[in-house]
Amino acid sequence: MRILIIGGGAIGNFLAARLTEARVSVALAARPRTADAVAEQGGLRLVEADGQEKLLELPVYPSVAAAFAGDDAFDLLLLAVKSYHTETAGREVLEAGGEGIPLLAIQNGVGNEESLAGILPGSPILAGVLTTPVAVLGPAAIKISRPSFKFGLAPGPNARDVPTIAPLLTNAGFAVTTYEDYRSLKWSKLLMNILANAQSAILGYTPAQIFADPRLGNLELRAWREALAVMRASGVKPVAVGGYPLPLAARAVRRLPLGLMRPIFARFIVGGRGEKMPSLYYDLHPKRRSHSEIEWMNGAVARTGENLGVSTPVNAAFTRILRALLSGEANAADWAGQPEKLLAAVAISGKL
Repeated sequence: MRILIIGGGAIGNFLAARLTEARVSVALAARPRTADAVAEQGGLRLVEADGQEKLLELPVYPSVAAAFAGDDAFDLLLLAVKSYHTETAGREVLEAGGEGIPLLAIQNGVGNEESLAGILPGSPILAGVLTTPVAVLGPAAIKISRPSFKFGLAPGPNARDVPTIAPLLTNAGFAVTTYEDYRSLKWSKLLMNILANAQSAILGYTPAQIFADPRLGNLELRAWREALAVMRASGVKPVAVGGYPLPLAARAVRRLPLGLMRPIFARFIVGGRGEKMPSLYYDLHPKRRSHSEIEWMNGAVARTGENLGVSTPVNAAFTRILRALLSGEANAADWAGQPEKLLAAVAISGKL
């Protein structure tokens, strides 16, 4: 099997390195600077959690079009770009003649699979979830923050089953679990992604700082309750992902007092992220970016809730504030370290 991985960020490079090490035929389509860095240093640099370094050689192309212009045909596409680049990547595959090739989307948030199915109606779309925290050291260098190699797979739009990627991932050292409903898989991963994420970006706090303040920790659990209510209204059930008992956690969060659940979630989120700050934090720090995955995380909860008549004041407030910060309408310095301001904004959101 010949695989093209689209996206030279943390996850794309990590999968390219792991699969190459397992002797899978892999090519990578990444930004020109990543292709240049691979050529300069002789491969992708992978630093294991224990500090061991490896250099993996593989072909790297500066674009999807360049990869398809080569001599080799691809049997599977792995999409590992940020959610805000999904539509662009899907169109690049279409223009390169890649429609019909199974495409596995390994991305945070919800809605990517549906977007890809609309752009590539002739392609089986698969959903993937990876729970390994990976840090970027440079354009072609990554470090595994915590050695947890668990992978979730599910058939998505236009797909009836999961192809032979599961054995390949197993041979590359991943513990693979397959799921019947890709929506349950992706919404369950969203539950993990949104924890101590938006608040970290807005306040500039670490997850530990957020859960050290009972008021902020309670906000996280309220956001979870909202997401669970939206899932229930959508007919989507939480499933265990990466070894985490999310169905049990969901029942507990719905029924038990926030003060009882907060210390449990604090241990989970602080221990699970390793040394990494959450993803949305880097949309504003050290400098503001023009894009963010907030719309596919808390924003997706708020939008879906609005469509279904489910109240989501916490997720709506997080989304609204981050939009303003990312657009420059609001100043990040005015929100950094200001929990009272955030709590007031959420209170106002609940009255709208």
